[in-house]
Amino acid sequence: MLLLPLVLTSLSCEEAFQPQPAPETAEFLLLDGEGPGAGGSYSSELGVNTIPIFADNWAAAEPVDNNWSWDGFFPDNRDAYDHCILRIGVLHTLAWGTANIPGWVNTGDLDGEFKTQYGEFVRAVVDQAIQRGLSIDYYLVELEANYAGHELPGHPEITNAWIINWIKWESDLIKSLDPRAKIVIPLTPTEFRPEESLDNTGDLGKILLADFVERLIQSGVSFEAFGFNVASGVYDKIDDTATLEAFLTGWSTIEKEIFVWALGYPADNDDHLPFNNPRPAGYSEAWQSQQYVNSLQLFLDNPKVIGASLDLYDYTEAGWATPVHWGLVSGESSSPVHSKRPGFDAVKAYWLNNFR
Repeated sequence: MLLLPLVLTSLSCEEAFQPQPAPETAEFLLLDGEGPGAGGSYSSELGVNTIPIFADNWAAAEPVDNNWSWDGFFPDNRDAYDHCILRIGVLHTLAWGTANIPGWVNTGDLDGEFKTQYGEFVRAVVDQAIQRGLSIDYYLVELEANYAGHELPGHPEITNAWIINWIKWESDLIKSLDPRAKIVIPLTPTEFRPEESLDNTGDLGKILLADFVERLIQSGVSFEAFGFNVASGVYDKIDDTATLEAFLTGWSTIEKEIFVWALGYPADNDDHLPFNNPRPAGYSEAWQSQQYVNSLQLFLDNPKVIGASLDLYDYTEAGWATPVHWGLVSGESSSPVHSKRPGFDAVKAYWLNNFR
């Protein structure tokens, strides 16, 4: 992995954004929060080198059994990016629901008919990627691990062991279809609360990230990297770069690569909604900018970290100042307004001055 030696940790915002030596192309995967719309104005302006493909909408791909449609699934601008990740997911927060699962599929039989049909969907997506000549750096297999049934309506019996078995099955299936496939397993932010009383070894309830990854390894799951979210102030206790570094140091002892699936420091809490870990001094633009840049350097300096997705723009619903993207308001039926997050320009300057 080609990474430049960087020295930013203790620099001020102004010092951090001074011109750097001539840029080089990085193997580090950098993408932004535009997700399926990557390649838009924010992505282009930031100069990210990775495009994500989210193959989540099974209902759109297969509205009728064995009747496939791939309109809008695969981007036309893949060649404009050095890297690509492909997520094939239905059983997670962003995709689970009647809108994304074909109506003809029996969701009441997860280990029977549903699994068979979902396996055909996974096979079809990978086959399509191969047929289109797409070079996929990593496949993402996401199952909202540790929710233990919370995100699977009607299935309170779901356990962590079941989730691990499903991940193993899906990872093995992908690798049987694409022998060069590398797997990232993104994990949800509910695991990052070590001060709470958690059932770290049992099958029901939350489990710490490191313990869950070890269980994946012990269960023979074939994967190259695990991912985690930094949703500071809203979901977990990673509230600044110092805290992030402590977590990252611990996770780096695991013999797997690390992918930062979402890094986002909170905007000013104009809606006065409760944060799990509020900062008395607030979340100023200068503070956010410094945290983003220091965090990015922290990732670039760590050989275990293969890449990061940065949440650098907001969905804002009319009548709310808090971004919908943070999960603090529903927003499902609204037409969101996009706007840059504080810190966007700081990350842009830092990344473009050092790479590409």
